Amino acid sequence: MTPVPVIVVTGPSGTGKTVTCWEIREILRERKVAHALIDMDNIRWCYVPGSPDRFNRSLGARNLAALWANFQQAGADRLVLSGIVEHAEDVGLIEEAVPGAHITVYRLHVAGPTLEDRMRERERGRGLARNLSRAMELAEPMARNRIEDHLIDADRGLDEIAQEIVDLSGWLS
Repeated sequence: MTPVPVIVVTGPSGTGKTVTCWEIREILRERKVAHALIDMDNIRWCYVPGSPDRFNRSLGARNLAALWANFQQAGADRLVLSGIVEHAEDVGLIEEAVPGAHITVYRLHVAGPTLEDRMRERERGRGLARNLSRAMELAEPMARNRIEDHLIDADRGLDEIAQEIVDLSGWLS
């Protein structure tokens, strides 16, 4: 089985996972590093009242497996993922979906007031209260569970955050 280097950028909503991955994508494109970028939030979004899988983790893993197979067939040999990694089981789902995955988890961290400010700036309408509550709900268990390989200070410039992750990954060596 061919090893697949995987960068997973995680953190509560509002820490900048998605935009950090977009910036990582740009760094890798500039250096002509073949890769795919998948935002787990986008491939898990499905609402079914009463579903026992509150955050559609299983659905996300199945969709990830299908997308990764297609991206790999297109020539991608590395994967950048944005998404919530709250428990060790979340890493296991990625490993099952991406055969040969060598996963490194980077958890973005910002102080509580900064997180709340970012959520209020980003969210509009009816989803604000729910998404703000979920962001605050995730901060504590993520800090306690320490699933990450690297804790990244995300209270600074996007370019610095992305470059630190790329440097730590060793993908450009």
